[in-house]
Amino acid sequence: MSTVPLRTPRALLVAALGLGLLVWLVAGTVTAGPAAAANLPPSEERDLARLFRAELKPLGLKVSRGLLQHLETYEADAKGTHLALYVEPVDRDYSSAEYVENFTTLTRMFVPKVFERWKGLESFDICQEPYADPRESPPPVTQIFLTRSALDRVGSWRKAELPELLAASPRVRSVSAGYYVYFSPTVRTDPAFIEAAKNAGWLTRSGPDDR
Repeated sequence: MSTVPLRTPRALLVAALGLGLLVWLVAGTVTAGPAAAANLPPSEERDLARLFRAELKPLGLKVSRGLLQHLETYEADAKGTHLALYVEPVDRDYSSAEYVENFTTLTRMFVPKVFERWKGLESFDICQEPYADPRESPPPVTQIFLTRSALDRVGSWRKAELPELLAASPRVRSVSAGYYVYFSPTVRTDPAFIEAAKNAGWLTRSGPDDR
């Protein structure tokens, strides 16, 4: 009759340590995916809309489109490092003055927050679009584009006023510049924009970009 040898305390300790290491390795494998994904925001429009709904609602805005993409190709990709966010008014009474005012509010709301929250994000832009525009890609009414490397363009994004945001931007939209702002001709006649452009040294008749 064979007997099963009793394990010594040392053998039991080694076995326990081995089991603990195995559990740690398995747990690390399981959590590695979500941990890596946390470096980028959601890539699905519905998830982005849900994520920012509470912040945008008081401004009379909602997410109309949103995605992660490759900045070089503008192709959508769940692992892309550029977050493109598009918002539109929830009703038709949203005025030119609100477009201009909320441009600064949105900038303060998202910059530099998106870069601090998602370390894998390299660039970001947010556009205010026309109300209920049926086109697949409506032209923006306002836009701010920014790369992580250009965060030093403005002293304090959370406190910046419109003249400072304008003054820090080139006149023509260019991704290579790392930072630019855009206002469509439909809102450049707003008194608040005209005053800010004057203080920033912009030519108010043309604004940041006539395209």
